[in-house]
Amino acid sequence: MQTHPLYDIVVIGAGIQGAGVAQAAAACGYKTLVIEKFPQAGMGTSCKSSKLIHGGLRYLESGQFKLVKECLLERKRLLKNAPDLVKLISFYIPVYTHSLRPAWLIWIGLLIYSFFSFKPFSVVKKPEWGSLDNLNVKNLKHIFKYYDAQTDDKKLTNAVINSAKKLGADIEYESDFRLSKKHEKSHQITYIKNSKPYTIECKCIVNCTGPWVASTQKKISPLLKIPPIELVAGTHIIINQAIERGIFYIEADDKRAVFVMPWKDKSTLIGTTERLYTGNADDVAPTEDEITYLLKAYNRYFNTQITHNNIINSFAGLRVLPASSKSVFNKSRESLIIHNSEQPGLVTLIGGKLTAYRASSEDVLSQIKKILGTPDKATSCSTKNIKL
Repeated sequence: MQTHPLYDIVVIGAGIQGAGVAQAAAACGYKTLVIEKFPQAGMGTSCKSSKLIHGGLRYLESGQFKLVKECLLERKRLLKNAPDLVKLISFYIPVYTHSLRPAWLIWIGLLIYSFFSFKPFSVVKKPEWGSLDNLNVKNLKHIFKYYDAQTDDKKLTNAVINSAKKLGADIEYESDFRLSKKHEKSHQITYIKNSKPYTIECKCIVNCTGPWVASTQKKISPLLKIPPIELVAGTHIIINQAIERGIFYIEADDKRAVFVMPWKDKSTLIGTTERLYTGNADDVAPTEDEITYLLKAYNRYFNTQITHNNIINSFAGLRVLPASSKSVFNKSRESLIIHNSEQPGLVTLIGGKLTAYRASSEDVLSQIKKILGTPDKATSCSTKNIKL
């Protein structure tokens, strides 16, 4: 067994949240290591999102105003700091006679959204409807246009982890975290790489393993209890048809929101679904029902009809949400940071949105500072202006 030196912080997981924590920790001057089981960062749930950097217009409906405001502020920062990775794009909301939400309610929601984001919205004039990607105009009453942003989630995650590396963080890919134990004033961690066991010591462990957070937590001693969580699977499909004008925000038959988005190589990304998932996080995959659901949603709104033959790819990811009796739609999307003063040196980050990863990371860093203090050589512990 090979022994490595003492680290201030070991981050388990190099998804967008783990990458963000590593970047924030390294920027503050902490000696940081990231342990990741995949060959690259962002190969788990972080590459299976809807690829959006947005405030979440629909979260206004469930009263998550703080989350929306925070995400829109982070969107602004990402547009500035990662202009090659995050692009502003037009969003269209068509309102039909059969739509669940009336035009006046959407207008109010967009008014609040534009107030938070400082980006105006507008009503698309009827003469322009025919130019909107062959949108079905039968029983169409109104079309609203607003702005949000789109990204390549995997590329963004890799940009953040590379930034962490440039700031001094070490990364161990293809490394299987096995266990940790309290060892005097530090934590002793064992992981496997290339079939060889390694041990390291650190002052603080941050569990950022997303859908694997509960199983990872069981390997960390002493046990830091986490609240009950649920995994929600979301499926997307990619079709060989091009959408050119922007992203369309439509309703499926069950009134859920579905996005129809331009994607790479003149393809279109459609998603997402939401279903509770109780299986192994490694085994999540699109179901036939979900694929049919997304095809049906698209065909309801566009004159160019598609079938299974148009699908060139599909994928499913997992969101980690607090367990509650609320519907999936109304569950909180805010991140949870778990810590306990009786078990110092253990922090767990649960959930959170792609858009708000940096803000969540700085919240984690604030807790780490309480545990470790601020490094003597720290100059700036802020990631607000770090370019990606």
